Amino acid sequence: MTANVLAIQPECQPLPEVTERHVSFRVGADQIQAILTLPAGTAPRHGVIFTHGWSGNRCGPAAIITALARHLAQNGCASLRFDFRGRGESTGNGLASTLTTMADDLVEASRQFTALSGIRNPVYAGLCSGGNVAIGALNRLPAAKAIVMLSVYPFSDGDAFGRDARRTLHFLKVYWLKATRPETWKRLCRGDVHLKQVAQVILNPLLRRQAGRRREGQPDTTKPAAPSVARATPSESRLQTGQEPPRKFLANLRPDLPGLLIYGTADPDAKAAVDYYGQYIAEHHLPIRIEHINGANHNFSSQVWLRQVAELTIAFLAKLT
Repeated sequence: MTANVLAIQPECQPLPEVTERHVSFRVGADQIQAILTLPAGTAPRHGVIFTHGWSGNRCGPAAIITALARHLAQNGCASLRFDFRGRGESTGNGLASTLTTMADDLVEASRQFTALSGIRNPVYAGLCSGGNVAIGALNRLPAAKAIVMLSVYPFSDGDAFGRDARRTLHFLKVYWLKATRPETWKRLCRGDVHLKQVAQVILNPLLRRQAGRRREGQPDTTKPAAPSVARATPSESRLQTGQEPPRKFLANLRPDLPGLLIYGTADPDAKAAVDYYGQYIAEHHLPIRIEHINGANHNFSSQVWLRQVAELTIAFLAKLT
Protein backbone atom coordinates (compact mmCIF):
# COMPACT_ATOMS: atom_id res chain seq x y z
CA MET A 1 0.00 0.00 0.00
CA THR A 2 1.16 3.52 -0.75
CA ALA A 3 0.81 6.13 1.99
CA ASN A 4 0.42 8.98 -0.49
CA VAL A 5 -2.24 11.66 -0.43
CA LEU A 6 -3.04 12.31 -4.07
CA ALA A 7 -5.34 15.29 -3.79
CA ILE A 8 -6.99 17.60 -1.30
CA GLN A 9 -9.64 19.83 -2.79
CA PRO A 10 -10.44 23.30 -1.40
CA GLU A 11 -12.66 23.47 1.63
CA CYS A 12 -16.41 23.83 1.52
CA GLN A 13 -18.61 24.81 4.46
CA PRO A 14 -21.89 22.87 4.61
CA LEU A 15 -22.71 24.41 8.02
CA PRO A 16 -21.36 27.51 9.79
CA GLU A 17 -19.49 25.33 12.34
CA VAL A 18 -18.31 22.70 9.84
CA THR A 19 -15.72 22.59 7.07
CA GLU A 20 -15.16 19.67 4.68
CA ARG A 21 -12.46 18.66 2.24
CA HIS A 22 -12.52 16.00 -0.45
CA VAL A 23 -9.47 13.75 0.00
CA SER A 24 -8.11 11.13 -2.40
CA PHE A 25 -5.39 8.59 -1.58
CA ARG A 26 -4.12 5.26 -2.86
CA VAL A 27 -4.32 1.75 -1.48
CA GLY A 28 -2.24 -0.46 -3.72
CA ALA A 29 -3.21 0.32 -7.31
CA ASP A 30 -6.61 1.73 -6.38
CA GLN A 31 -7.76 5.18 -5.42
CA ILE A 32 -9.84 5.81 -2.31
CA GLN A 33 -12.22 8.76 -2.17
CA ALA A 34 -12.93 10.29 1.22
CA ILE A 35 -14.33 13.33 3.01
CA LEU A 36 -12.45 14.98 5.88
CA THR A 37 -14.86 16.86 8.18
CA LEU A 38 -13.48 19.39 10.67
CA PRO A 39 -14.88 21.84 13.22
CA ALA A 40 -14.59 25.31 11.72
CA GLY A 41 -12.09 27.67 13.34
CA THR A 42 -11.06 25.43 16.21
CA ALA A 43 -8.74 22.48 16.85
CA PRO A 44 -10.64 19.17 17.13
CA ARG A 45 -10.83 17.51 20.53
CA HIS A 46 -11.39 14.01 19.13
CA GLY A 47 -11.22 12.24 15.78
CA VAL A 48 -13.51 9.57 14.35
CA ILE A 49 -12.99 7.30 11.34
CA PHE A 50 -16.22 5.91 9.91
CA THR A 51 -16.60 2.53 8.19
CA HIS A 52 -19.72 1.96 6.10
CA GLY A 53 -21.61 -1.29 5.54
CA TRP A 54 -20.78 -4.00 3.02
CA SER A 55 -22.82 -2.71 0.09
CA GLY A 56 -22.95 0.96 1.11
CA ASN A 57 -20.75 4.01 0.67
CA ARG A 58 -19.24 6.76 2.77
CA CYS A 59 -22.58 8.58 3.13
CA GLY A 60 -24.34 5.60 4.72
CA PRO A 61 -28.04 4.75 4.22
CA ALA A 62 -30.17 7.91 4.22
CA ALA A 63 -26.84 9.80 4.59
CA ILE A 64 -26.58 8.82 8.26
CA ILE A 65 -22.75 8.85 8.26
CA THR A 66 -22.62 12.27 6.61
CA ALA A 67 -25.09 13.65 9.15
CA LEU A 68 -23.22 12.13 12.10
CA ALA A 69 -19.89 13.50 10.86
CA ARG A 70 -21.36 17.01 10.75
CA HIS A 71 -23.04 16.65 14.13
CA LEU A 72 -19.67 15.64 15.57
CA ALA A 73 -17.87 18.55 13.91
CA GLN A 74 -20.40 20.93 15.48
CA ASN A 75 -19.21 19.51 18.80
CA GLY A 76 -15.49 19.85 18.16
CA CYS A 77 -14.75 16.46 16.59
CA ALA A 78 -12.92 15.77 13.32
CA SER A 79 -13.80 12.75 11.21
CA LEU A 80 -12.99 10.88 8.02
CA ARG A 81 -15.53 8.93 6.01
CA PHE A 82 -14.36 7.00 2.95
CA ASP A 83 -15.53 4.56 0.30
CA PHE A 84 -13.98 1.12 0.54
CA ARG A 85 -12.37 -0.06 -2.69
CA GLY A 86 -15.00 -1.07 -5.23
CA ARG A 87 -17.65 0.92 -3.39
CA GLY A 88 -19.02 4.41 -3.97
CA GLU A 89 -16.53 6.58 -5.86
CA SER A 90 -13.41 4.55 -5.01
CA THR A 91 -11.84 2.46 -7.73
CA GLY A 92 -11.40 -1.30 -7.51
CA ASN A 93 -13.39 -4.48 -7.98
CA GLY A 94 -16.16 -4.68 -5.44
CA LEU A 95 -16.69 -8.39 -6.14
CA ALA A 96 -13.11 -9.04 -5.02
CA SER A 97 -13.62 -7.31 -1.66
CA THR A 98 -13.18 -9.28 1.55
CA LEU A 99 -12.95 -8.34 5.21
CA THR A 100 -9.17 -8.45 4.73
CA THR A 101 -9.08 -5.97 1.84
CA MET A 102 -11.50 -3.70 3.67
CA ALA A 103 -9.23 -3.83 6.72
CA ASP A 104 -6.31 -2.82 4.47
CA ASP A 105 -8.35 0.20 3.34
CA LEU A 106 -9.12 1.12 6.95
CA VAL A 107 -5.48 0.91 8.04
CA GLU A 108 -4.42 3.23 5.23
CA ALA A 109 -7.32 5.59 5.93
CA SER A 110 -6.10 5.77 9.54
CA ARG A 111 -2.64 6.82 8.40
CA GLN A 112 -4.11 9.48 6.17
CA PHE A 113 -6.41 10.79 8.88
CA THR A 114 -3.53 11.19 11.33
CA ALA A 115 -1.48 13.03 8.72
CA LEU A 116 -4.33 15.34 7.80
CA SER A 117 -5.81 16.05 11.24
CA GLY A 118 -2.91 15.53 13.62
CA ILE A 119 -5.04 13.14 15.70
CA ARG A 120 -3.00 10.10 16.64
CA ASN A 121 -5.62 8.18 18.61
CA PRO A 122 -8.84 8.02 16.59
CA VAL A 123 -12.17 6.52 17.52
CA TYR A 124 -13.55 3.98 15.03
CA ALA A 125 -17.25 4.18 14.24
CA GLY A 126 -18.68 1.31 12.19
CA LEU A 127 -22.13 0.81 10.71
CA CYS A 128 -23.43 -2.77 10.36
CA SER A 129 -20.73 -4.91 8.67
CA GLY A 130 -18.45 -1.87 8.69
CA GLY A 131 -18.34 -2.42 12.44
CA ASN A 132 -17.12 -5.96 11.87
CA VAL A 133 -14.35 -4.60 9.65
CA ALA A 134 -13.26 -2.17 12.36
CA ILE A 135 -13.31 -4.82 15.12
CA GLY A 136 -11.50 -7.33 12.90
CA ALA A 137 -8.79 -4.76 12.13
CA LEU A 138 -8.19 -3.58 15.71
CA ASN A 139 -5.08 -5.75 16.02
CA ARG A 140 -3.61 -3.60 13.23
CA LEU A 141 -4.83 -0.36 14.82
CA PRO A 142 -3.00 -0.19 18.16
CA ALA A 143 -3.58 3.57 18.47
CA ALA A 144 -7.38 3.18 18.57
CA LYS A 145 -8.86 5.22 21.39
CA ALA A 146 -12.37 3.75 21.42
CA ILE A 147 -15.06 2.20 19.23
CA VAL A 148 -18.63 3.20 18.44
CA MET A 149 -20.63 0.52 16.65
CA LEU A 150 -24.07 1.06 15.09
CA SER A 151 -26.22 -2.03 14.40
CA VAL A 152 -23.13 -4.22 14.22
CA TYR A 153 -23.90 -7.94 14.00
CA PRO A 154 -22.10 -11.20 14.71
CA PHE A 155 -19.35 -12.07 12.28
CA SER A 156 -20.67 -14.30 9.47
CA ASP A 157 -24.23 -14.18 10.81
CA GLY A 158 -25.80 -13.05 7.56
CA ASP A 159 -27.66 -16.19 6.52
CA ALA A 160 -28.44 -17.94 9.80
CA PHE A 161 -31.88 -19.56 9.62
CA GLY A 162 -32.74 -18.46 13.15
CA ARG A 163 -32.04 -14.86 12.24
CA ASP A 164 -34.18 -15.11 9.10
CA ALA A 165 -36.99 -16.67 11.10
CA ARG A 166 -36.85 -13.81 13.61
CA ARG A 167 -37.12 -11.34 10.74
CA THR A 168 -40.20 -13.11 9.40
CA LEU A 169 -41.78 -13.13 12.87
CA HIS A 170 -41.00 -9.43 13.25
CA PHE A 171 -42.71 -8.53 9.96
CA LEU A 172 -45.70 -10.72 10.82
CA LYS A 173 -46.16 -8.75 14.05
CA VAL A 174 -45.84 -5.44 12.19
CA TYR A 175 -48.45 -6.35 9.58
CA TRP A 176 -50.75 -7.89 12.19
CA LEU A 177 -50.81 -4.57 14.02
CA LYS A 178 -51.54 -2.77 10.75
CA ALA A 179 -54.36 -5.21 10.02
CA THR A 180 -56.14 -4.14 13.24
CA ARG A 181 -56.38 -0.53 12.07
CA PRO A 182 -59.52 0.61 10.17
CA GLU A 183 -57.46 2.84 7.86
CA THR A 184 -55.56 -0.23 6.62
CA TRP A 185 -58.81 -1.85 5.44
CA LYS A 186 -59.89 1.39 3.78
CA ARG A 187 -56.59 1.47 1.89
CA LEU A 188 -57.07 -2.18 0.94
CA CYS A 189 -60.51 -1.44 -0.51
CA ARG A 190 -59.09 1.48 -2.48
CA GLY A 191 -56.41 -0.78 -3.91
CA ASP A 192 -53.58 1.07 -2.14
CA VAL A 193 -52.36 -2.08 -0.39
CA HIS A 194 -50.70 -4.73 -2.55
CA LEU A 195 -51.01 -8.10 -0.84
CA LYS A 196 -48.37 -9.66 -3.08
CA GLN A 197 -45.80 -7.12 -1.91
CA VAL A 198 -46.80 -7.68 1.71
CA ALA A 199 -46.30 -11.44 1.29
CA GLN A 200 -42.89 -10.85 -0.28
CA VAL A 201 -41.78 -8.67 2.64
CA ILE A 202 -42.92 -11.26 5.19
CA LEU A 203 -41.46 -14.29 3.42
CA ASN A 204 -38.36 -12.68 1.91
CA PRO A 205 -36.01 -13.52 4.83
CA LEU A 206 -36.82 -17.22 4.40
CA LEU A 207 -36.93 -17.15 0.59
CA ARG A 208 -33.45 -15.61 0.60
CA ARG A 209 -32.21 -18.84 2.14
CA GLN A 210 -31.54 -20.61 -1.16
CA ALA A 211 -30.02 -17.46 -2.64
CA GLY A 212 -27.72 -17.25 0.35
CA ARG A 213 -26.70 -20.88 -0.07
CA ARG A 214 -25.83 -20.26 -3.72
CA ARG A 215 -23.90 -17.12 -2.83
CA GLU A 216 -21.78 -18.99 -0.33
CA GLY A 217 -21.13 -21.93 -2.63
CA GLN A 218 -23.60 -24.37 -1.10
CA PRO A 219 -25.78 -26.47 -3.37
CA ASP A 220 -29.23 -25.17 -4.26
CA THR A 221 -31.54 -28.15 -4.22
CA THR A 222 -34.26 -26.40 -6.21
CA LYS A 223 -32.27 -25.39 -9.32
CA PRO A 224 -29.29 -26.66 -11.32
CA ALA A 225 -25.95 -25.26 -10.23
CA ALA A 226 -24.91 -22.08 -12.05
CA PRO A 227 -21.45 -20.54 -12.29
CA SER A 228 -20.86 -17.91 -9.61
CA VAL A 229 -19.36 -14.51 -10.29
CA ALA A 230 -17.63 -14.04 -6.96
CA ARG A 231 -17.64 -15.72 -3.59
CA ALA A 232 -16.29 -14.87 -0.17
CA THR A 233 -13.49 -17.03 1.18
CA PRO A 234 -14.58 -19.66 3.71
CA SER A 235 -13.11 -17.69 6.62
CA GLU A 236 -14.94 -14.50 5.60
CA SER A 237 -18.20 -15.84 4.24
CA ARG A 238 -21.63 -15.64 5.76
CA LEU A 239 -22.57 -18.23 8.35
CA GLN A 240 -22.76 -21.73 6.90
CA THR A 241 -25.44 -24.19 7.96
CA GLY A 242 -24.73 -25.62 11.40
CA GLN A 243 -22.03 -23.09 12.26
CA GLU A 244 -21.96 -20.54 15.06
CA PRO A 245 -20.60 -17.02 14.54
CA PRO A 246 -16.82 -17.11 15.14
CA ARG A 247 -15.54 -15.47 18.32
CA LYS A 248 -11.86 -15.22 17.42
CA PHE A 249 -12.31 -11.69 16.06
CA LEU A 250 -13.69 -10.56 19.42
CA ALA A 251 -10.26 -11.11 20.98
CA ASN A 252 -9.35 -7.77 19.37
CA LEU A 253 -11.62 -6.04 21.90
CA ARG A 254 -9.14 -4.96 24.56
CA PRO A 255 -9.79 -4.26 28.26
CA ASP A 256 -8.32 -0.78 27.77
CA LEU A 257 -10.53 0.06 24.77
CA PRO A 258 -13.84 1.75 25.68
CA GLY A 259 -16.78 1.09 23.43
CA LEU A 260 -20.37 2.01 22.70
CA LEU A 261 -22.76 -0.29 20.80
CA ILE A 262 -26.10 1.17 19.68
CA TYR A 263 -29.13 -0.80 18.45
CA GLY A 264 -32.71 0.04 17.55
CA THR A 265 -35.44 -1.87 19.37
CA ALA A 266 -37.42 -2.27 16.11
CA ASP A 267 -34.49 -3.95 14.38
CA PRO A 268 -35.41 -7.67 14.22
CA ASP A 269 -31.74 -8.70 14.18
CA ALA A 270 -30.65 -6.75 17.24
CA LYS A 271 -31.32 -9.51 19.80
CA ALA A 272 -28.88 -11.96 18.21
CA ALA A 273 -26.23 -9.24 18.09
CA VAL A 274 -26.75 -8.13 21.68
CA ASP A 275 -26.57 -11.75 22.85
CA TYR A 276 -23.37 -12.34 20.85
CA TYR A 277 -21.48 -9.22 21.89
CA GLY A 278 -23.07 -8.87 25.31
CA GLN A 279 -21.98 -12.31 26.43
CA TYR A 280 -18.38 -11.69 25.37
CA ILE A 281 -18.34 -8.25 27.00
CA ALA A 282 -19.62 -9.68 30.29
CA GLU A 283 -17.25 -12.67 30.23
CA HIS A 284 -14.18 -10.45 29.71
CA HIS A 285 -15.32 -7.45 31.77
CA LEU A 286 -14.84 -5.07 28.85
CA PRO A 287 -15.55 -1.33 29.17
CA ILE A 288 -18.19 -1.46 26.44
CA ARG A 289 -21.73 -0.19 26.91
CA ILE A 290 -24.76 -1.32 24.89
CA GLU A 291 -27.50 1.23 24.31
CA HIS A 292 -30.94 0.84 22.71
CA ILE A 293 -32.97 3.48 20.88
CA ASN A 294 -36.66 2.82 21.35
CA GLY A 295 -38.53 2.23 18.10
CA ALA A 296 -35.48 2.72 15.87
CA ASN A 297 -34.84 0.50 12.86
CA HIS A 298 -31.55 -0.89 11.57
CA ASN A 299 -30.42 2.33 9.85
CA PHE A 300 -31.84 4.84 12.37
CA SER A 301 -33.58 6.42 9.41
CA SER A 302 -35.66 9.13 11.14
CA GLN A 303 -34.27 12.47 12.28
CA VAL A 304 -35.34 11.71 15.85
CA TRP A 305 -33.32 8.48 15.92
CA LEU A 306 -30.36 10.11 14.19
CA ARG A 307 -30.26 12.84 16.84
CA GLN A 308 -30.35 10.20 19.56
CA VAL A 309 -27.43 8.34 17.96
CA ALA A 310 -25.51 11.62 17.71
CA GLU A 311 -26.27 12.56 21.33
CA LEU A 312 -25.18 9.16 22.64
CA THR A 313 -21.99 9.31 20.60
CA ILE A 314 -21.13 12.88 21.60
CA ALA A 315 -21.73 12.09 25.28
CA PHE A 316 -19.53 8.99 24.98
CA LEU A 317 -16.70 10.95 23.34
CA ALA A 318 -16.92 13.67 25.99
CA LYS A 319 -16.00 11.13 28.67
CA LEU A 320 -12.86 9.95 26.88
CA THR A 321 -9.59 11.24 28.28
